[in-house]
Amino acid sequence: MIHAQNEKVVASLPTAATGATATATLTVDTMGYAHASLAVLRASNSSTPFASVLKVEESDDNSSYGNVTALVLNGTGGFTLGAISAAGTSDVSIVKLDVDCRAKKRYLKVSYTPAASAVVGIVASLSRGEVSPTTASAAGVLKQVVG
Repeated sequence: MIHAQNEKVVASLPTAATGATATATLTVDTMGYAHASLAVLRASNSSTPFASVLKVEESDDNSSYGNVTALVLNGTGGFTLGAISAAGTSDVSIVKLDVDCRAKKRYLKVSYTPAASAVVGIVASLSRGEVSPTTASAAGVLKQVVG
């Protein structure tokens, strides 16, 4: 088995800039997968902090969520993040959050508010699945090509 092919992709890509007071979110159903790798992307349009809000929450029922303590920006027990360097302002900046789904509730929700208006995206790759996806749809993609 090629482990890189044993994953499912889930994405939230707004088509317009997300304002500094708006929040982009992605909810992921992790059923059947042991690991989630969450990537939050921001077009780095200025030398500003990456986010004013960045957190992962969990839920059993996809309606009532609570914070995953270690995955809350500037939260007690969470993580910190510096400003985007001026040298990197023409590139996309990415923060990656890795989650052991075996120790979490079924649903994860990523919430991201950029510190300055920017085009943003959130992508989740679910891996270590109980069953490998056998179709593009099961892998969460339009087309799966192996070469």
